[in-house]
Amino acid sequence: MSKAFRVGAFVVLALLFLSTGIFLIGNKEFLFSPTYRLKTDFQNVSGLDNGAEVRVGGIHEGTISRIDLPTEPGGKVTVVMKLHSTTQNIIRKDSIASIKTEGLLGNKYLEISFGTAKAQTVQNDDVIAGQAPLDIAEQAKDLAASAKTGVEAFSDNMTALQHNFLLSGFFRKRGYNDPSELTKNSISKVPAGTRTKEFDYDGAKLFDKPDNAELKNKKAIDEAGSFLQENKFALAVVASSAATGDIAKDRLLTEARAKVIRDYLVQNFKLDDTRIKTIGLGKSNQAGDTGTVQILVYAAKPASPQRLKQIAAGH
Repeated sequence: MSKAFRVGAFVVLALLFLSTGIFLIGNKEFLFSPTYRLKTDFQNVSGLDNGAEVRVGGIHEGTISRIDLPTEPGGKVTVVMKLHSTTQNIIRKDSIASIKTEGLLGNKYLEISFGTAKAQTVQNDDVIAGQAPLDIAEQAKDLAASAKTGVEAFSDNMTALQHNFLLSGFFRKRGYNDPSELTKNSISKVPAGTRTKEFDYDGAKLFDKPDNAELKNKKAIDEAGSFLQENKFALAVVASSAATGDIAKDRLLTEARAKVIRDYLVQNFKLDDTRIKTIGLGKSNQAGDTGTVQILVYAAKPASPQRLKQIAAGH
């Protein structure tokens, strides 16, 4: 074996031992610095490992030296940490240790908050309070719930926009631009009181097209208007139904048609407009092929104002 080979092997081994020593010393932080121990308790350490960083004010000031399981069920996990002695000036007995994560899925570390000036300084082997770590699964669940709420709100907004768009199409020529006007005089259901008269109309004979609320045969409603003008009545309900199609669109169409007919009656006959109500029934199997409109007249009775309100509300 040549001299050069022996010298080379010695240099390689020396470098190897030196590198290993540096690595070992690097893992033993504060090996030549004064340190002290602190303890904290958690119900669950959520993946925190031995050797993990301990930070004070965001600065690496210690390491986790040991994690001990509880001695009995229901107990807490004890985390033992080694800290640089200079941190005793800012860590107090009311400081709190909390488990943090680098980013969303990074390494776990322990963060210790500053204590208050009035609290006592910590001593070797003291125990400080631990704050339960955030549960990633719960965070994901909360995010999913927030996303669902956002989707539902978006859906509601789109429905409102659709409603406004359709309303604009129905009433553009008549100047009705406020969606609230559509159901301003509407009731929630057809009243069950005694009816003195019913007027039934085929939608195709009243309106210009199957999908709009433009009256083409206004004179057909004059019979009902004359009856209401010449006879006392407690309530008259304009009820409109559609035949087939999209349910939401049909509901809007029937509300629009009922309103148009009510407007014609109120504007062309001497009526108490507070007694004329509307209801859009949407899609109905009894509406025929082109939809129907009914004007339902309820008998006049001596009734209190409260009872009139109940009838108008559909009770």
